[in-house]
Formats: sequence, structure tokens, C-alpha cells
Amino acid sequence: MPTRPDLTLFDLDHTLLDGDSNQLWLAWLVEHGATSPVRLAQQADFYARYQAGTLDIDAYLEFHLSLLVERDVAAWRPMRDAFVAARIAPRISDAARAAVASHRERGDTIAVVTATHDFLAAGILSLLGDPPLVATRCEVSEGRFTGRLTGVPCFAEAKPGCVRDWLAGQGRDWDDFAAVRFYSDSANDLPLLEAVSHPTVVDADARLEAIARARGWPRLSWRVAG
Repeated sequence: MPTRPDLTLFDLDHTLLDGDSNQLWLAWLVEHGATSPVRLAQQADFYARYQAGTLDIDAYLEFHLSLLVERDVAAWRPMRDAFVAARIAPRISDAARAAVASHRERGDTIAVVTATHDFLAAGILSLLGDPPLVATRCEVSEGRFTGRLTGVPCFAEAKPGCVRDWLAGQGRDWDDFAAVRFYSDSANDLPLLEAVSHPTVVDADARLEAIARARGWPRLSWRVAG
């Protein structure tokens, strides 16, 4: 009887990526004159709420998607790709790349699961061999971003359902896998960490670090050296 594969899921920001892609993207846009510096203070407030576990994810995503409505999708792609090469590539450690490669070589079904919108996240995943992406989805109409979402934000309590919906789209189910793993840094990801059979924390925030210690979950670091 064939051996069932494992399902391995990775968070993106502060897990595979040593940093926050939305913060880095916003700073890059400000630096290149593509948005107002006033937005940096707004981002700082949102991020503080994220760390405290009180983030209004709908307001946060509305803020970030509003950055995209000024240009066609085709015009944004080269800007995003330049950003990824300049600011993201140096922040993905050899350890993070090796973890994705190892699970791929084992034959696992892998995916990156993130609240970051799919336009930004997809550009980043090109650095990791383009694994499947389960993410918050931007609405596009007539070649332009509308500033709205398609479906629900892939965040906190919604993440397990987003993974199940992604699997269902392939005619698969959670129970098709011998083991389900998830790597994450954030206590906001507890719903998915608690849903899988093998949770692992990576450079965990203070809240998640305490929980991982108490529960005996494996703890790793994939930060960029230096």
C-alpha cells in the first residue's frame, strides 16, 4: 500500500522571511516616491496591534491594498520584482531555503500560508522555487487592483479553513496526509499550529515562545546571520 505523503506548511513573515514583507514594501514605496511617508506611522500602529494580538485585519489589509490602486497590475509587477530582489532576497536565510528544499525533496506536499496579499507574496515565493501559496487574495478588475479582497483574509482563526479550502480545490483533504506540519513565528497563528499534528515555532514572538516552551514544541531559528 503506498505511503501517504506529509503536508508541510510555512508561514512567511518572520518565519521564512527575516522581517515583515508589508513593512519592507511600504518603506520601499516611500523611498521611491510611490506613496506618502505619512503611511509609515500608520503602519507602525498596525504592527504594534499585530504584536499585541489586537489587529483589525480588515482595516490593515484595506490600508495595504489601497497602496495598489494607483497603477495597473502590469505596471506594479516590475516594481514588485525590483523590491523583492533588493530587499527580500537578502532576508531569506540559507536555513529557511534549506527547510523548504528538504521537505520538497522528501516528497511532502508543501505550501506557504500567509495573511500577506497574494500579489506581494507570490513575488517573494519566486525566491523559494514558487511553492504553492495560500494567501489573502487581491481583487483585480480590468487589469487593476480594486483595493478589495476576494474571499476572507488568510489570518489567525481563518488560516485552517483557508488551507482546507485550498486542499479541497485539488480534491484532497487534511486526512489524506500521514502528518501535517506548520512552521510559524506568531501567536496569531495558534489556530493553525494547534490544528496540525507537528507544530514548530521559528524565531517565535514572546507570546508564542512561552506557549511553545510550556507545550514542548520544537523551536528553531532561521534568522539571517550577521
